[in-house]
Parts: sequence; C-alpha cells; structure tokens
Amino acid sequence: MDALEVQAAALAEAGRERSPDGDEPLRAVLDRALAQAALSAEARLAAGLGITSHFEHEYAADASELPALHFDAGRAEAGGDAFVPGGYDPLLALLLRGADVRPGHGVSRVDADGDGVSVTTPRGTFRARAVVVTLPLGVLKAGTVAFGTPLSEAKRTAIARLGMGALSKTVLRFPPRTWPSDATFFNRVPAAGERGRWAEPISLEGLTGTPALVLFNAGSYAREVEAAADGATAGALAALRGMLGAGLPEAAAVLRSAWSADP
Repeated sequence: MDALEVQAAALAEAGRERSPDGDEPLRAVLDRALAQAALSAEARLAAGLGITSHFEHEYAADASELPALHFDAGRAEAGGDAFVPGGYDPLLALLLRGADVRPGHGVSRVDADGDGVSVTTPRGTFRARAVVVTLPLGVLKAGTVAFGTPLSEAKRTAIARLGMGALSKTVLRFPPRTWPSDATFFNRVPAAGERGRWAEPISLEGLTGTPALVLFNAGSYAREVEAAADGATAGALAALRGMLGAGLPEAAAVLRSAWSADP
C-alpha cells in the first residue's frame, strides 16, 4: 500500500474502534475518523483519494455501500497484478477448442424433469441430462430467467441480499504521448465535489507500446459513467488536462466498459 492507502486503512480502523454496537456504513466510520483527525483541507482531499483507491476501487462500491465491520471479511488472495499481452482471446480460443459454443442464445427459462433439463432460448429449446447455471448475479437479481423448479429459499435470499458492485474502465488513446515516458501510475486528488472521480489514471504505453491511458471509476459514479451516452469522456479529458496540462489533445479513440448497463 502507498502512504495514502495506509492513511485510509488507519482512518477506517480508528472509526471502527469507536463504532457503536452493530454494523454501519464504512463511510460513516471514515467520516467520524476524519472529523476527529487534525487534517488540513488539502490533507482531507488526499485522504479521500486514499479511500477511493484502497476501498472503493478494491470493492467496486461506494464506501457508503460497504458495511464497516464486514466489508473486508474473507481471505485475501496472494499475488500481484498481471497484464495479458494481446488480451484474453488466445486463452479463450485454447479453452474452447472442440466446444460447441452458441452465442446469441439468450436463455429465458430452465426446466428440470425426470428425464433431464430443458433450456428455452429465442432460437429453440435444448435438452440435456444436466445444466450448469453460471448466470451473473445481476441477471439472477433481474429475474429475466425463469426456473421451472424454483430456486431454494436460501438461494433466493442470497440473491436478494447480495449487492452488485460496479467498476468501470475508460481507455483513451492519444495521437502522441504528452505525459512523461517513465510515468505509469498517476494519482489525481479530485476537488471536494468530485471525490472518487477519475482518480487513478494508468499509462498503457510501457505495456502495449500504444499512447493510451486507462481510468477507473467505482460504485455509483461508475454506473453513471457507464449509463452516459458518451461515457462521460469530456469529464475524463477535463480531469486529465488538470493533471497533465491543457495541451493534452482530444483522444483519437475511446474504449469503455458498460457492464452495469448490460442486460
């Protein structure tokens, strides 16, 4: 962790120590700890960046959506980040070799009977001895797939209670690089009214040879970015120009995720 992440973790622990009985939003304990810390206005904004980086980007949710006592429950997996040159396509091609894959078959119903399972799609009904359902949580919550044999009460309760995180990626490719050639990771301390927005640009040039920057957003602002028709590209450019200078040109191409808006 960098110094800002360490500070954010310390604030959370200080807030939890003073937490009343029962859980509460992580944002509440962080705000309580910030109120009791002797920080300048500038240091408070920097602490906000640490909160965004250490908590919100890590768990793909606003701090107000995370439970203070249990947000970090479970075992942390070992290992660092890695980059897959050329993307995941070669790996998928290897894994899918010989498999009968049929995209574009949106499943609407799954029925089990004594002879096996029927899966209904707009392109016909398929029979099998068994079916493995790997629908994303968001699809299960939306209820767009019906089950002839209802899911158990325990499964329905888990689906209803689990939250869906959101972590958006916006990649901007530029004609020339205007930032330092040896810079990969940037930290942007947003203004008070922009907390959590466009906070951690990463240069991809050293990894891909392409002058491109990728920016992350989490939680409610990620959903806002992914729902925007233009992907809030103007906001991303304004944030970058505030860091890298007004001479940063318009992006030659934009690639963005929209997972939270994908049915």
